[in-house]
Amino acid sequence: MPFQTYQMALDYIKKDRAEKLAAIKEQQARIAEVVKQGGTNDRTLHSMNEHLDWLMVQADINNPRVKYNFDRGVVDMNKPVYRFLMDRKWREYRRPLLMQRLEQMHIFPDIVPHLDPIVDVPVRFKGYDVQPGTIVHSEVSENHPTLKVIPFQKKRMLCTVLVVDPDVPNVEKNGFDYRLHWLVSNIPITHTHTQAIGTGAKRSDTIVPWLPPHALKGEPYHRLGLLVFEQSGLIDPKKLGEIKRDGFNTRSFMAKQKMDIIGAYMFRTQWDSATKAIMQKHNLPGWDKMFVRTKD
Repeated sequence: MPFQTYQMALDYIKKDRAEKLAAIKEQQARIAEVVKQGGTNDRTLHSMNEHLDWLMVQADINNPRVKYNFDRGVVDMNKPVYRFLMDRKWREYRRPLLMQRLEQMHIFPDIVPHLDPIVDVPVRFKGYDVQPGTIVHSEVSENHPTLKVIPFQKKRMLCTVLVVDPDVPNVEKNGFDYRLHWLVSNIPITHTHTQAIGTGAKRSDTIVPWLPPHALKGEPYHRLGLLVFEQSGLIDPKKLGEIKRDGFNTRSFMAKQKMDIIGAYMFRTQWDSATKAIMQKHNLPGWDKMFVRTKD
């Protein structure tokens, strides 16, 4: 009886898939006709292609082989069903965890007013995955991380990655300033090529090189926000002019370059056993200073 039930389920799935494949052919024919006539706008064509992707997902979503492959990490991002499953898995755990950290640590609104990530941004320091919000040792963060930008839609885009510290103390105004630690633009990303920085990444433009994160002795931890933007076009580094690290305004930069935030990540740094040596090695001021709490 269980075998007969299984066979009946397979027959039902096969029949349902055949119906979806017929609908896919009809949708493909509609799209081809629209493209041939040339009488539509990009939004209409985009909507039609999105519906086509949805039909392709529905055609394979109940296929036992697809589930078997996905559970074992055999994923073809060219196929809509695997992009759908990857997106769903990300939204079930990694994205909620990321948003919890970003909100708890006030990355928004302190750096940017709003965040709604649509791409996964796995970050690694020295080959090790680092969860959002982790306090990273100074020796580990001396060199820039490697990272991926994983979109769940079939597309090609250029991205910008920046890292900002919003917790730089300003004694004169009894407050905090921003400091830019890293800025890389013109990073080519597709749904099949997701390595943004690191081995296997394509050529990009480092606008502002990596500055090791650091907090002075006696300070609380510093937050480091990593933001990923989708560019509206190619950025000419020469036209950006001189970008100052101190006082960097992320809101102004993204507005001027007409970019949208698509991904984010954050980690923390604090004074540790290696901070003094790292600061001396990179000629960073303040290694010989210590903050102390004073009574009001």
